[in-house]
Amino acid sequence: MKLNHLRTLVKEELNKKLNEEYQDKFKMVGMLITNIKKRPQKEIFSDIRSIPGITVASVKEPMPYNEQNTEKFQSIMTIKVDGHPWITKGGFDRTKMEDIRKEILKVEGVLSYNVNPDNISSL
Repeated sequence: MKLNHLRTLVKEELNKKLNEEYQDKFKMVGMLITNIKKRPQKEIFSDIRSIPGITVASVKEPMPYNEQNTEKFQSIMTIKVDGHPWITKGGFDRTKMEDIRKEILKVEGVLSYNVNPDNISSL
């Protein structure tokens, strides 16, 4: 690897981290698996949207509804998070996204919400 290329990469990563430190909004995309036989999907999403900081939650189904198992229903969920509830309590950054993911897992009917760290970005 050439020195100039390495410098450019380091500079880009530093800029990304520095910019992210002052961000108060993040987006997280992950695979949500729910049991819609136990509880309607609308109610599950309503509870997810009521978690402090979550401002938008949108969902896409990776396969047709009739091909899905209702006890392990798969959706790709994108959430946008506003850091205001945490900023007033001492800080908000990328690490809080894991706390939000854990809150989503507590919602009745949610079996899992898997998020790759690469799918978390600042807005």
